[in-house]
Amino acid sequence: MSLVKFEGGTGYFVCEGPCIKGLVVVQEWWGLNQHMKDMAHRFAKEGLCVLVPDLYHGRFATDKDEATHLFNNLDWTGAVKEIEAAAAFLKSKGVQQVGITGFCMGGALTAAAAVLANGFTAAAPFYGIPPPTFCDLSKTKIPVQGHFGLQDTHEGFADPETAQQYEKQLQNAGVEHEVLFYDADHAFMNATRPEVFSQDNANLAFGRVVSFMDSKLG
Repeated sequence: MSLVKFEGGTGYFVCEGPCIKGLVVVQEWWGLNQHMKDMAHRFAKEGLCVLVPDLYHGRFATDKDEATHLFNNLDWTGAVKEIEAAAAFLKSKGVQQVGITGFCMGGALTAAAAVLANGFTAAAPFYGIPPPTFCDLSKTKIPVQGHFGLQDTHEGFADPETAQQYEKQLQNAGVEHEVLFYDADHAFMNATRPEVFSQDNANLAFGRVVSFMDSKLG
């Protein structure tokens, strides 16, 4: 585990075994904080070689005002390029197939990368959809497993209606997909936020992502 530089960015790299299957994990709007590092280690224990690109370039938020500022000033096109470069870094380590997952802002970027980026085999976005002005999700290129909370009130971004629209776009794309709903709020995977964290749903979703990546990454 270490902070690494790669062509196009920097990130947190964790690999606990042979580099065969890779996973890019995309941060929430808080940035590359300890929670995201913990998530990287959790996936690595499942046999995945993991890289979390640092899309805020050394900055991370500790309150919502700062997170909003960082989120609003993110260059999404540049972020997708860094995410694509992260996949290339993993392949340079010997990884044969790379998946991508992400949460909140990272979920939206994961869905976008499934359209715009090269180098990925499967995508598992959590409770985040990119704006239609950024990319056409009906042009998704790879299998998708989406995860959303039924109690999510982030209209136009992660609420159930928006997730259902995403599912229709994936159908139009003609790609293999599964959009899953949980009796949970936005950010239900984040154990550092007890007001929204849902242990049972988080464990269920995590297991589903691991199984999905195992099946798609060969």
